[in-house]
Amino acid sequence: MRRWIRLVLTVAVLTTAAGCAPAVRSDIGDGDLTNDWAGIATPKVFVPRAGECHPVAAGTVGQGTEYTPVSCGQSHEVETVFVGIFTGVYGVPDHSPAPGSSSRRAARTDCDQRVHEFLGDDWQAGRLRLEVVVPSTTAWNGGARWYRCDVGEVVSMQDRTFVARTGSLAGALDQPSPLRWGCFNPSANAAGDVGILAPVACTEPHQSEFAGLYLEADLPYEEFAANADQVHERCRRVVADYADLPVDDDLRHRFGTIYDYPFKDEWDDGNLAVRCLLWRDEPPLTRSVRDGGTDALPVRQG
Repeated sequence: MRRWIRLVLTVAVLTTAAGCAPAVRSDIGDGDLTNDWAGIATPKVFVPRAGECHPVAAGTVGQGTEYTPVSCGQSHEVETVFVGIFTGVYGVPDHSPAPGSSSRRAARTDCDQRVHEFLGDDWQAGRLRLEVVVPSTTAWNGGARWYRCDVGEVVSMQDRTFVARTGSLAGALDQPSPLRWGCFNPSANAAGDVGILAPVACTEPHQSEFAGLYLEADLPYEEFAANADQVHERCRRVVADYADLPVDDDLRHRFGTIYDYPFKDEWDDGNLAVRCLLWRDEPPLTRSVRDGGTDALPVRQG
């Protein structure tokens, strides 16, 4: 385009310099070399859209070239619940928000709330995972300032790999749902750590049940991981509230606890939720202990 404009101006100057200003011909234009040129449009910055589903999860950094949304009625891994902008109370960093940054943590806080409203309950209460996606460095340098709240179904509490599904997750935890955590039969490895939590109907013999979660203090991940006794103590109180048990000296003699916590990168981004499960080996439970009181979980002898 530039080369063509320069050529036209050169011809006009040479003709005028010769002293013969040509008449304007109506069949080739009005003689004004600028009024019919469209202005150069301002480049548009790519912004993803809420309400769309994606065949493959984006990870924590989104690339516009990989944005291929599909109908949520088709097979997909994640659904975009909300798209926000890094502005106002969230701040606008100088570069794409790094893991653990205040901007990234603020975006996760917002996404937690948006996804809670969308699902009908905390996403951590079910077989789900929230992923906060931010622009790549290239996109950020090009003016992108969005963050995306994606949610999807995962394999299990311990295997958080997204699985393909069909249908929107809207209201998925607003009612009884197979996505909600329920009862389990755990198996332990040689070190005594839980290796597998095999889901089972709460009406079948089982040894464990999800009771709820609590938000841990905002402390370094390594410090949290080194305080197992404290975590178990807090989980006992979660179970007591769930099962309607008195918090007294007998509490630790009624059941044991299992807990599940975020990966380090999630923790650094502000996910401080700890999931608490009760555990009782003998005799096995055959119903949910929710609101069951001391009859459901009597003091164990011996």
